[in-house]
Amino acid sequence: GISTMLPSWLRAVAPRLGPRQGAGSPLRRFSTQINPLLGVPLSSKLPPPPVLPTPHGTHVGPQHPNVAVAHFRQVAVSPKKLRVVANMVPGLFVREAMLQMEFCRKNIAVVVKNAIDSAVSNAKVQYGWDVNRLIVDQAIVNKGSYGRRIHYKARGKAGMKSIYYSHLRLTVREVSKEELECTKFFGRWRRASQMLEVPWEERIKTLPRYKPIPGYDPGQRRVPLLPLTPQ
Repeated sequence: GISTMLPSWLRAVAPRLGPRQGAGSPLRRFSTQINPLLGVPLSSKLPPPPVLPTPHGTHVGPQHPNVAVAHFRQVAVSPKKLRVVANMVPGLFVREAMLQMEFCRKNIAVVVKNAIDSAVSNAKVQYGWDVNRLIVDQAIVNKGSYGRRIHYKARGKAGMKSIYYSHLRLTVREVSKEELECTKFFGRWRRASQMLEVPWEERIKTLPRYKPIPGYDPGQRRVPLLPLTPQ
C-alpha cells in the first residue's frame, strides 16, 4: 500500500498520529502541533531574550547609538587616492580634522571635510550631542562602480581608460573631556578657547603688533539690525 512507499522513519512515526482523516496524501495526517521526528508538541512561542542589567545612565539600543554616520556614495575618485586623505582624520578633534582638510593640498580633501561636517550635523540634530566633544572615529573607503571610457589620442588613435568611483563612510563619536584633551593637536584649540574668553580690551594688550583701527570696536555692531516688522 501507500504506507510501504514511505521512508522507514516515517512509517515508524505514522502509527502515533492516529488514523488518516479525509482523502489525499498520507502526509496530511501529520499534525502541526506535534513534531513528527520527536513526537513532542511544538511550541509556537519562543522564550523572551534575557534582559541584561545595564549601569545607571548608559544607553543601549538603536535609539542611542555610539556613533553618528555620514555616508558619501559614488565619489568621483579612485579608492587609492581617497584613502590617502581619509586616513589623516581618524582620532582627531572634529575642528582639527576639518582644519587639516582645509589646508590639505589634495583636491579630494574637500569631500572628506564635507563628510565630517555632515556627520557633526547628524550628531547634533539627531542625537543632541555636544559638537565640542566630538572626535572622528572612523573613515572607511570602499570601492564603488568602475567604468570604461574611450581615451582619444593623437594622430586619430584611441584607447580605453578606466573611470573609478569610491564610497566614503565617516563616523564621529562623543567622548569625555579627558579623552578629548588627549587627542593630537588639541592644544591649539585649548589656547584659542582661553583667548576668546578674555575681553577684547584686555586681549589687544597681549598683541604687540596689533594696530587699532580708528572707529572700529569689535564689541559694537557696525551695521544695525533690520527691524522684524516693516515700519
